[in-house]
Amino acid sequence: MNMTRIQNALEHLEEWNCNALLIEDKINLYYLTGLQLSAGKLLLSNKPTLFVDARYYEMCKKSSPVPVELVETSQDPLQQLLKAWNCSGVQTLGVDGETCSHKHYLAIEKSLNEYTKATISLKSLDNPIRTLRMIKDPYECQRLREAALLGSQGFDFVCSHLRTGISEAELALELELFWKKKGSKGLAFEPIIAFAKNSSMPHYRAGDERLKPGDAVLVDIGVNFEHYHSDMTRMVYYGTPNPKMLAIHAIVQEAQAAALKMCKPGTTIGALDKAARDHISAKGYGEYFTHSLGHGVGLEIHELPAIRNGAPYKDMVLEAGMVVTIEPGIYLSDLGGVRIENTVIITENGYEDLTLRSPKPLIKTIDI
Repeated sequence: MNMTRIQNALEHLEEWNCNALLIEDKINLYYLTGLQLSAGKLLLSNKPTLFVDARYYEMCKKSSPVPVELVETSQDPLQQLLKAWNCSGVQTLGVDGETCSHKHYLAIEKSLNEYTKATISLKSLDNPIRTLRMIKDPYECQRLREAALLGSQGFDFVCSHLRTGISEAELALELELFWKKKGSKGLAFEPIIAFAKNSSMPHYRAGDERLKPGDAVLVDIGVNFEHYHSDMTRMVYYGTPNPKMLAIHAIVQEAQAAALKMCKPGTTIGALDKAARDHISAKGYGEYFTHSLGHGVGLEIHELPAIRNGAPYKDMVLEAGMVVTIEPGIYLSDLGGVRIENTVIITENGYEDLTLRSPKPLIKTIDI
């Protein structure tokens, strides 16, 4: 599996106008090698090689899909890599411009001049591996299904533990412990559990607000399971809901349904965003939908592509294997907010919905 991903990256080198590519980001290293490394360098060239220090050397020797070289921590690992590299035939070395700082770029450039006999130019690339990661393979899709199932179970846990007087932060902590007992590797992000008017802040963090009858509860949660992430948002109404909140909920649910109908290969991302946004605008709430429609999900909670009607993604088309969220919302500071979020896999003929709980308003009986 990992060698297939490495081969896929090698086949893109010509498209990226380079002969070799240096990978240092730990998420991209995991994607290509299957190894969890806090430090390491993967050189993709005519002889792909992984360079690690003594902390990881034995493990990598046993499990790496490519040859492994030991670097000494007492010396500059980049210099050791370049000294050991057979750079025959290489004119251009690519680096990931998203994860390589300007300072590090200059250090690589300097080392290239000092430690390689050939004249090699350095090229900053725009998210080369993250772009490949947009299309998930069957293994990844299965891990994402498993993460989504655990995410939905987490939502059930939240609903069953709503009770008068509990704080947002207390509920978030209980959820984290529930997921850990279920075997998660941790949170995908800090849970957004927002009571009453706090739900009007899209990226609110659970605080000291305590639940009271009549509150709307926004639950935006995600879990890391086997390195892959879930992401979902649902609305729960504790006791008798505010009729205006239910009316807004209906608009958001309709907007999401309009976007989901367009989730299939060939749809442009701009058109997808526009479908949801136009519906909300037609109902008079356009200015209160204040964020993009969604994002990719995978080894990171926010991956490419961004689902928004703007550069550089507006004209990108959905492809089978992409995994994205669809999460329209309306946020009114004097009342509260409603967001509904599903994660879907784009399939050959449409989409597979990974979010297993209904988007309809869930009204929870008051528990004293």
